[in-house]
Amino acid sequence: MIADLRRAPAASASWTISQIIGCWWDEHARHTKSADAIWSNIQNIERCLNVAAAIDKLTNAMLMDFRAKRRGEGVQPPTINRDLAYFQAACRHCTLIHKQPAPDVHWSKLKYRENPARHRFAAQDEFAVLMAAADSELRDVILFATLTGLRRGNVLPLEWYQIDLSGKMATIATTKSGQGIIIDLAGPVIEMLLRRRRDAAKARGGIPTGKIFDTKNWRRRWNAARRDAGMIDFRWHDLRHTFGTWARKSGVDLPTLQQAMTHKDIKTTMRYAHVTAEETTSAFAKVAERMAQLTAHPKINLKKTGD
Repeated sequence: MIADLRRAPAASASWTISQIIGCWWDEHARHTKSADAIWSNIQNIERCLNVAAAIDKLTNAMLMDFRAKRRGEGVQPPTINRDLAYFQAACRHCTLIHKQPAPDVHWSKLKYRENPARHRFAAQDEFAVLMAAADSELRDVILFATLTGLRRGNVLPLEWYQIDLSGKMATIATTKSGQGIIIDLAGPVIEMLLRRRRDAAKARGGIPTGKIFDTKNWRRRWNAARRDAGMIDFRWHDLRHTFGTWARKSGVDLPTLQQAMTHKDIKTTMRYAHVTAEETTSAFAKVAERMAQLTAHPKINLKKTGD
C-alpha cells in the first residue's frame, strides 16, 4: 500500500508505481500546504490503477483505463486531471532525483480539455443589492473581501493583530502562493474596521484581540444573501474577480494588478486584460473609490450596524 511506503525502495530495478508515488509523497508532497488534498488524489490512484506495476511498464492504455474508472465513479474531468497531474509530478520527481525511468506516456493527451476559466463579477448595482440583502456582520466581511481582493481563506480567519489601521495596511501570513504579503487598506474598509474596533473595544473593555469577523454559519448566511439578492451563478470567489475587474475598469495596469492579487504568473492576471483601462493608479485605492460610490446608494448604508 502507498500509505506504508515510508522507506526508500531498492535501487536495483525500476520502482513500482506505488514506490514512485510513495517516495514523492514522503520527500515532497506531505510537506506542502495542500498535503491533505494531495493525499486524497493519491488514494484515487491507488484504488483505480495497478500500482504494483513497474513504472517503466506504465502505458497510455493503463491511464486511459484509470480515467474510465474515475468517470465511472461520477468524477468530473478537472478532478481526474488533478489525479494525473500529481502522478506526473511524482514521476518527474523520481526521474530527476532518483534517476528512475520516465514512463513513455503522453500526459498532455491524457488530460481532459477543461472549460475556460470562469469570469463572474458583480456589477455595481448588483453588488449594492447583495450588500442590502446580507446581514450586518456578513456585509462587513463582503466589503473587506471585495476591497482587498483576498481569498476567503485569508479573510474569514483574519485577526486584529494583522491590522495596522494607522499604517492603513493588513499583513497576511500565508497566501495560496505560499508567501506572506502586506496589502493596502483604503476608503470604506478603513471606516468599517475603525467602527468594528471601537465596538469591540467597548464590548471587551480594552484593545480588541482575536478574530475580526463573526463567521459562525457564514455559508448559510452567504447563500441566503445570494438568494435574496437574486445573484445567479455567483460564488464567494467571485468577490475576488469583482476586485480585479473593478480595478481594471478604474485604470489599474496588469503588472500592478498582478502584485495586488498576488498572482505568481502574469498569465493568471491576463484574464482581466480584456477589461478596458483608462489610467494607472493603485489597485486598492481605485477599488475603494468605486466602493465609496455605493455608500451614497439610497438602498444601502454600509455603516449600518443592525439588520
